[in-house]
Amino acid sequence: MSWSAKLMASLDDRSSILQTNCGLVQLAREGTGPPVLEIHGGAGGFDQGLGAGRHLRDGGCEVLAPSRPGYLRTPLDSGPRPEDQADLYTALLDAIGIERAAILGVSSGGPSAVHFAARHPDRTTALILDGAVLLPLANTPSRLDRLIFGTGLGVWLLYQLATRRPTLLTSMIVDAFAAGLDKGQAKAAADWINSNQLTLDGVTSLIASLAPREYREVGQANDEANEAQLPSLPFAEIASPTLIGHGANDRLVPVRHAETAAQEIADAELMLVEEGLHVLPLCRNHEALARRQIELIHG
Repeated sequence: MSWSAKLMASLDDRSSILQTNCGLVQLAREGTGPPVLEIHGGAGGFDQGLGAGRHLRDGGCEVLAPSRPGYLRTPLDSGPRPEDQADLYTALLDAIGIERAAILGVSSGGPSAVHFAARHPDRTTALILDGAVLLPLANTPSRLDRLIFGTGLGVWLLYQLATRRPTLLTSMIVDAFAAGLDKGQAKAAADWINSNQLTLDGVTSLIASLAPREYREVGQANDEANEAQLPSLPFAEIASPTLIGHGANDRLVPVRHAETAAQEIADAELMLVEEGLHVLPLCRNHEALARRQIELIHG
């Protein structure tokens, strides 16, 4: 059995495939408490959602982590557009017998999370956005970034490092996901990650959630196409309590995405994470935002 087949088998063991009225969807569930749909970002899958939602699980929430269409075992035709994906989440709640849930959209999961709250207000207890793409965004990675993060070989090498020597990756993670940090701030960010086993585990789970590349690239290509021509999101139609978190030094998604949404969503709360990079759970100043997310979910 190939490396990618073994990895997919292990992922299959951690999830289930559900038939919904909108198509097939892969789902993993962890924790007990108020339900929250954890909507993963680009190049991910349900495993990325579980990693990003670990603090919610530990904070007394049930994390419902689907693989968005085109990722892992969820076919693209279950919902190629963000609004289609929002309807898929509602069909997923129907399939598992949950009436209402909070939704947390991370990065490329942001547009579908916004549409879920706008299209299905009776199913939404709270909308939480985390480094979310909320405006048109052109994907312009450097050649090096594309080689490392966007090829099967590059992702395989990252996976081997992450599962064996994650401390070697932390400086690269900071450089890849943060902008505007001076050398001292970047070193402090990497040192903080290396000093904490939970954040080191977060590095491992983040890199693992990019592999195997061939089971995630269809979803990522679809995200990039949607984001490049992203229509205006229905911010004015959102009535649910809304919390918007964003890294002040996010390299991949400019802060103006969060600021625009906060201005246009009624009574939205905006929390900028000081020196925060794109992957907020890996930031040393993330704790206050994490606590506020849990408070909002618990109502």
